[in-house]
Amino acid sequence: MSRDKGGGPTRRPRRLERARVKWPRPLRELKDLLYEAYLAADAPSLDDMTADIEADDNLSGAPSRDTISRIISSPNPPPSQADAISVAMVLARRAAWNEGDLAARVRKLWTEAGMCTPAGRPISEFDDLLVLDHLEVHPALDVGTAIDRLGALPAYVTREFDARLGSVVSAAAGGQSGIAVLVGGSSTGKTRACWEAVKQLPDGWRLWHPIEPDRPSAMIGQLDLVAPQTVVWLNEAQHYLLDQEHNAQVASSLRELLNDTERGPVLVLGTIWPEQWDALTYLPAPATGPDPYSHARQLVTNKSITVPEVFTADELKTAEATATNDPRLAEALRHSEQGQVTQYLAGVPALIERYRTARPAAKALIEAAMDVRRLGHGTALPLALLEAAAEGYLTDTQWDLLNDDWLEQALAHIARPVRGTRGPLTRIRPRRGQAAPAQPHYRLADYLEQYGRRSIGTVPPAPDARDAAVVPVPAHTWDALIDHGTPAARASLAGAAHARGLLRIAMRLYRGAAEAGDTRALRPAAELLRVADRLEEAIAWYQRGAESGDLLALGWAVLLLTRHGMTDEAFTCHQLASEASNSAPLGMDTLLEKMEQIEAADAWVQRKVVDGARVTTEWAPLMLRDNYAWLLQKPARVAEALERLRVHAEAGNTGAMTLAADLLHAAGRVEEGRRLRRYGWEPKGWVAERWEVPLPGG
Repeated sequence: MSRDKGGGPTRRPRRLERARVKWPRPLRELKDLLYEAYLAADAPSLDDMTADIEADDNLSGAPSRDTISRIISSPNPPPSQADAISVAMVLARRAAWNEGDLAARVRKLWTEAGMCTPAGRPISEFDDLLVLDHLEVHPALDVGTAIDRLGALPAYVTREFDARLGSVVSAAAGGQSGIAVLVGGSSTGKTRACWEAVKQLPDGWRLWHPIEPDRPSAMIGQLDLVAPQTVVWLNEAQHYLLDQEHNAQVASSLRELLNDTERGPVLVLGTIWPEQWDALTYLPAPATGPDPYSHARQLVTNKSITVPEVFTADELKTAEATATNDPRLAEALRHSEQGQVTQYLAGVPALIERYRTARPAAKALIEAAMDVRRLGHGTALPLALLEAAAEGYLTDTQWDLLNDDWLEQALAHIARPVRGTRGPLTRIRPRRGQAAPAQPHYRLADYLEQYGRRSIGTVPPAPDARDAAVVPVPAHTWDALIDHGTPAARASLAGAAHARGLLRIAMRLYRGAAEAGDTRALRPAAELLRVADRLEEAIAWYQRGAESGDLLALGWAVLLLTRHGMTDEAFTCHQLASEASNSAPLGMDTLLEKMEQIEAADAWVQRKVVDGARVTTEWAPLMLRDNYAWLLQKPARVAEALERLRVHAEAGNTGAMTLAADLLHAAGRVEEGRRLRRYGWEPKGWVAERWEVPLPGG
């Protein structure tokens, strides 16, 4: 305490408080510099500093007493650069510092502070598309117009681990800085869970994803721009914490940020795969050399939250309730394997991308598998079938340029998992106790099977459709199915060929199925021949079916034989079938009566189909012959009509071939129409020549 001139004591003015600036760094440095000059000047009073400024006409600023106080002790930026420099100049004189040097430093820091923008952007600005693009949440499958109606992100299903994550986020909202790293396999929902959690933070919070020019450099170079109430988004944290060159600096900087109470609260959220987490947290033995990740390990110790690969039973129930309002989630629940719902949601778009961007050989294998499954082959696709069929999906140039090991290379590429789900084609591995097949078998990813049906198997909407979305199945595929299709699949494949008017191929497949022991193929083969007016052959196939115990085949055999005056043969057929099995208990007269009823019922059904076709478009390509009649008025339009019908047939539209045969007959091309009805089309589009298929075993 000092005394005034009258001898009384004088009270020294109270020293200004130091400004506590959290962000940005230039402002913090500016405030620290001014306060350092203030202390070096022996903490002059506000009145003294005001008087010094007023006495110097060369100073550009004229801050008031209160403004000087705010410039030195307030955490806010000085509103005027001139005022800040004026304060710095009078403090430099009192502290005996270089005035010009201090003024230049203040000018520079004031400018930098004014140019600083906090890292990241307000969380409130993120929409679904920005979340997908900037935060690297995996896009989900689209089901029709789901994205247009519901948004780019599917409905979120809260899971057990979300509670732990939510507690870390809530603590940050309450002012406590924290870090959490979600550990889980590909596409288990880690990144989406982080987003759903940070959405709950109050207004004013920002989110920063350091990624440009590269992740470690962005983190190191811009961490000073992180303001309080910021989420530091470390998706795929291995890029930051396992980087050989920068991991120590990144981890140390993050620890410093989290421990600096003046810069908080901040929240660091990361995601990482289990194998990368193991590498990060593995503690090497002392004798093995330096510990490369010691700083990073210290940062994340006890900060992990495990994200399970599969949904629990309770989580599946929650998902089912949520899926009532989101068809994407509903599809994932229907088709995902063993509770891997998020993998299906995220894996499907990547699966489509893998298919679309595959090299020619790999894409040919996928498309062959799509067609084979679309035609009715079973799930297990033999390697020989895929190899033989793939040729039909390659141009001559592509085929000639293949390497000798093209098959192995292509399979290796498309068999790799996609975001935690199966790749486009995955080898089926027999489990213990199951017999191993003679050759490898592959499974087409479920969604690609659906995608193939929707994208290349669409029936044209009407007979006059100009742009039919139907891609023909190459002839190589049909040949491969005949040679390498599994016996169990041949009957259904034959039905697909029959529906497309490929009668020769259908009969070969029916015969192969019967020879493999599937006697159910005998009757549809006989019916093909009967409709084609090849009655003698049809009767022989019906008789073979009757001998196997098929009562309906027996009925048709007896009916056709009787109508052709071959009553002795009809009786013999009935007798032999009765002796061969217990499936022919009806007498001849009763059996004929039943068959007449069945034939009449079939005719009634056909009439109903025709009538229904006049009010719906589903059967229009088959039955509405009048819609094609105008094409016959000009001979040049017959080819157009036939091509449209062939496209309908390729889509599996039963009856299109018969209608084409009728049109040929009406156009005067009688023999060609007769040949088409009897022998069908070939896969390449022309009418087949005469062919025969002997009975099984013949």
